[in-house]
Amino acid sequence: MLKILVVEDNQDKLRNILAGLTSIEGCSLDNIDKARDAQEAKALLRKISYDLMILDIAIPESSDLLPSPNGGITLLNEIIERDIYFSPREVVGLTAYADSKALASVSLGADLWTTLEYNPSSNEWLENLTRKLRHIIQTKFSASTAQEYQTDICIITALRKPELSSVLNLPWGWSEYNIQNDPTTYHRCNVNIDSKDRSIIAASAPRMGMPAAAALSMKMIMQFKPRYIIMPGISAGIRGKVELGDVIVADPSWDYGNGKRSLKDKVPMFSAAPHQISLDPFIRKKFEQLSNDATQIATIKAKWPAKCPPALSIHIAPLASGAAVLEDPSITEHIQDQHRKVLGIEMEAYGVFSSAQESLAPRPTAIVIKSVCDFADEEKNDDYQDYAAFTSAQALRIFIESYLFN
Repeated sequence: MLKILVVEDNQDKLRNILAGLTSIEGCSLDNIDKARDAQEAKALLRKISYDLMILDIAIPESSDLLPSPNGGITLLNEIIERDIYFSPREVVGLTAYADSKALASVSLGADLWTTLEYNPSSNEWLENLTRKLRHIIQTKFSASTAQEYQTDICIITALRKPELSSVLNLPWGWSEYNIQNDPTTYHRCNVNIDSKDRSIIAASAPRMGMPAAAALSMKMIMQFKPRYIIMPGISAGIRGKVELGDVIVADPSWDYGNGKRSLKDKVPMFSAAPHQISLDPFIRKKFEQLSNDATQIATIKAKWPAKCPPALSIHIAPLASGAAVLEDPSITEHIQDQHRKVLGIEMEAYGVFSSAQESLAPRPTAIVIKSVCDFADEEKNDDYQDYAAFTSAQALRIFIESYLFN
């Protein structure tokens, strides 16, 4: 919040200053504190850090004394020298006397601060003062917004069909959104959750894989500053541990191809060195609640218009990422050696988690929700991709509408 301190003992001059300050958008009387003498100013400066102090050069030390010609300079020197005070970010000296202005310009100019000559019959002082205030507001707003979330959720998918199309089928009132010089087509909506509109932006990467997912994730993080970045979609599952259509919430995620390849006795060897990124523990707790909500899970199956597997579950479990589509069960076995509880294998999750972790503040929380469409073996086919994309998108919908913001 913008904070201004006006140190001024002349009521007419004070009224003119306040009228000028409050004429600027972004500044009201709620932003302004007033002090009539040095003692009142020092009491406030012990407690509050001000963006701007407007300082009468000739002020009294206390209310029972006459103004001192350099009382403002004495006050300013004490503020700078003693660490019991919060030094204002900017100081503007304001005096009706030319000799006081000359004296103050030396003291304030040393810190690149400004001294203005007050003249009630001219607006020059006011124009300079309001110009300074506009600059402070602009820079303060820019610094503030750079550190604040601007979007609630960004959704990224690896495929336009069936992954993004399943998300866009959610009844959230999507509209297409394009940004100049950006080849990505975005889709946005506002979802009313608990009487508050939540902003959501979705897009698909140009191709599958961690590099494309990481590039789009980072672009959306920089452009939209989301509180959460979520990737729904499809994944291979570990046969016997999950069923087709089951939802896997990644915790942790890692690149199963990270490590060292070498020869030992002319036999190729691979020594894995996975870096695992875990799900935020508060998000995990919310998904645990969803995974036990049989009624909500049943509504997902009930909405699928065709035949589907008899059971549907939501798992919070390890999900490995790699560079290739798998149809080789021997590679799946090696991946299971990296984490015995792994339930799924896909190509993007780790890129999304890494982008969120390495982004500038404010960093989003990454979430990956992938559903099983095959078992990464010789029986792999595309028969269940639509169903898996559907269960993932529906789990995403329920989580956002009923759990994420609770």
